[in-house]
Order: sequence, then C-alpha cells, then structure tokens
Amino acid sequence: MHVTAISHDDLGAVAGNFQGRPAVLHYGDAAAEYRAVRTAAGLSDLSGRGKLRMTGADRQRFLHRVVTNDVEQLGPGEGVYACMLTPQGKIISDMTVHVRGEDLLIDVEPGMAEVLRDTLDRYALMDDVEISDVTAQYGLIGVSGRRADDCIQGLAGPLTPLPPGGNAETELSGVPATVARTHRTGEQDYDIYVPAGSADEIWKALLAGAEDSEGDSEGDGAGGGAGGGVPCVPIGYETLEVLRVEAGIPRCTAELDERIIPNEAVKDRAVSFTKGCYIGQEPVVMMEHRGRPNRLLSGLVIEGETLPEPSAVIRKDGKEAGWITTAVHGRVVDGIIALGFVRRRSMATGGPMEVEVDGAPARAEIADLPFYNPGS
Repeated sequence: MHVTAISHDDLGAVAGNFQGRPAVLHYGDAAAEYRAVRTAAGLSDLSGRGKLRMTGADRQRFLHRVVTNDVEQLGPGEGVYACMLTPQGKIISDMTVHVRGEDLLIDVEPGMAEVLRDTLDRYALMDDVEISDVTAQYGLIGVSGRRADDCIQGLAGPLTPLPPGGNAETELSGVPATVARTHRTGEQDYDIYVPAGSADEIWKALLAGAEDSEGDSEGDGAGGGAGGGVPCVPIGYETLEVLRVEAGIPRCTAELDERIIPNEAVKDRAVSFTKGCYIGQEPVVMMEHRGRPNRLLSGLVIEGETLPEPSAVIRKDGKEAGWITTAVHGRVVDGIIALGFVRRRSMATGGPMEVEVDGAPARAEIADLPFYNPGS
C-alpha cells in the first residue's frame, strides 16, 4: 500500500521504486539535497511508513512483555526503539514506540504494520489492548539536518527541546501534531505526525517558511518566517538512504530480518537486559553471555563504480565471509560504501575482502561505523 497525502508534482520530484514501493527518489539534484541536510535541514515524505495505534488499559504492560526493550517505565512524551522477535530470537520487525497521553503510536517500516499487528494480536489474548493500523490516517513528515529544530520552531512556536526518543503533542499552524525525535540520518531527526488531510498543508508551510526567510534575509538580514532563516528543502529516498548508510543505521527488511538476532546489529539501541521476559529473550541472553556473536553488522568500502546487489556474497581468502545488505555511492567517502554482515573470524585476520559484483570480485575493506559522525 502506497500512502501519501502530500503533493510533489510542482517540486520537480522524480518518482520510482524504492525497495519495491512507489516513492520520490529525488527532486532533481540529490547532491543539493544531501548538502541541505548536512548544513541546514531537509524535508522527507515518510507517510508510507507503517503506523500502529495501541489503546486499552494494558497497552504498555502488554507491549513491555513481548518486545525487547523497556516500555512499561515510559511516561507520556517518552519513547523507545525495540524489536519484535520470533521465539528463536530472530527479528520480525523493529519499531519506535511513542508514548502519548491516550495511546501508544508505533512507527515501523513500510509494509510492516500488518505483519506486526498480526503478530501482536496473537499474544494479546487476555489483555485489555486494541491495536489498529492507522497508516492511512496519518501523514508523516521527516525533518532532518543540523538545524532541523529551527525549521520546526517556526511553525510550532516555542517547543520544549526533545531528548532522543522524546515526543510532544502540539499544534503546527493550528493543526494537531505529534513531533518526535527520531534516528534516521545521524543528524538531528524529527518525525511530524499530522492528520492525513492536513499533511500537504504542513509540508507546504515548512517549505514556504524557508522560502520566506530566505527572501527576508536577502532584503534586510532579519531572517524571519516560519523557517527561522533555515533553508529547508525536500529530499528523496535516495538521499535518505545515503545518509542512513553513512550513519551506520540498519533498516528493517534491508539489514534486519528473520536471519538476524538483535545482538548482531541493534543490541545497544533495542535490547534491555534488565527488563525481564519477552518473546525470544532466551537466545538473546544466551548470546550475550557467550560473548560477541559470530557475525556483526559492518561497514565496507568497495572499489569500482557498480553497486553490488543486496545479498551479494562477501569473501575472504576465497571463503564466504558474509553478505551485503545495502550499498550506495557515498558522499562523505568517495566511492561505494555498504552495510553488510561479516563473520568476526574473517574480520579478525585483517586485510582486504572481495564482494561479488556482476559476477566478478571487487576489492573491499572493512570500515568503522559510522562512516560519518556529525558530532565529531
């Protein structure tokens, strides 16, 4: 299901398929979009992401009992990243849980809302919980960049600074909204949830605010307008994917699937080892006590001009050592950069590896993640 309530036709949008789903790939100049995020702010239409709403008296206690992270101790305005696992500890879906006054709002990758809802429903037999797929009811606008908070402040008015994972229920230009601090590009990232019927209005207001402020700054240097002097430009999924890979952030259906246990990729963000039981806990705890897993999410720099396909084989000394999950043409690194899973044993010996690209080997080097850290 492709969900968006935002018009992109007058912005030079180039549409295509991203991970098999219709999406805006870029707006004519992907390099400019990238620079905007690194220096100011960019807007992305994330309305197609899955969204679940959980209500009922037992909602936090129930979700706490089945997912990998601590949900029960959160108060309104707080949030957490977590995973839903199989009993064998493999990842079904990751999620970001936003605790609001009357409900939990859960964000998942496009196409995963129904999967997660059905999985949760199987465990909610005796609980006062109702789980609704509200993907089509909310527009979702991402604001990312060094000055993303300035971009939002112009519409929201004074907004209490949000810690990572925090959210606030507010109004943007009179429209009820939930603004949440998220983790998408490694820069300052915010998600803005608004009623689907108002999403285009808020999208245009954010862009118009930036345009107004640029015009003002050219005239008298005042920098007024909703954008607060911050050029806030639309960015497509191609730029988002480059930023994500440079930040070393795994994504469900790309890095995270039923082959992967959280310890291999998202343990530090997604798992609480003090919260008590949850579905799939035993394999996760056993691996933690045993030591580091046999393979880990890794960064690679790959020679050549052609991107390897997802699942391309990584080899070390002629032996299979792992596989590629996502590869992009980097910007902070000149060349092809990729995320993939590599056996620890293969990394320990050092030296180059090879990645299969179009049936031929391409030299690759392991790189520390993230490729780029905005705070450094």
